[in-house]
Amino acid sequence: MDEIGGLSKQGGGIPDWVERLDKILNVSPRYFSALKSAFVRFQSNHDAHLPPARLLLASQFLVERIAKELDTKTGKLCLRPVSQDDIDALLQSDPTLNIEQPIDIQQFDEIARKLLKRIALDRGKRLGLFMLGGIMVVHLLKGTVHKIPFIGPPVGIIINVFLPTTVVGPAVGIAGAMHL
Repeated sequence: MDEIGGLSKQGGGIPDWVERLDKILNVSPRYFSALKSAFVRFQSNHDAHLPPARLLLASQFLVERIAKELDTKTGKLCLRPVSQDDIDALLQSDPTLNIEQPIDIQQFDEIARKLLKRIALDRGKRLGLFMLGGIMVVHLLKGTVHKIPFIGPPVGIIINVFLPTTVVGPAVGIAGAMHL
């Protein structure tokens, strides 16, 4: 049972975003360049195998290389550094991954894809929470403006027309996510 984002392949099928991410990675020269660079840099004695002890370092290097290729804001919103917890969670959720033995490039590609999916899901959840927070902040500010004596109600109406909460709130949340 391979779980990605809480959905299993057996029960609910593979989520559509996972398939789309795989298609993007399959045709991305930047991904393959970063993958090969990370693998070659951390392989042992140039024997085309990555020691299990260097998996974390290679994965961190891979994500850093991919983030460098992206726009700074996009990299910050979509990616974060890989931690040992990510690798441990990945190995726990997919027991078919065997990192007891040295890892070849195909295994590293499989692990890297799963790590990137995990990171993308994590960052997506974070961004969603920031967007909800932005909506709450805008809603609270509008409520505060409405409570100002005499000018609050007419100014509140103008603000509601030109700054709809459903548009401005998520924008405020995204801006907050980029800066934190």
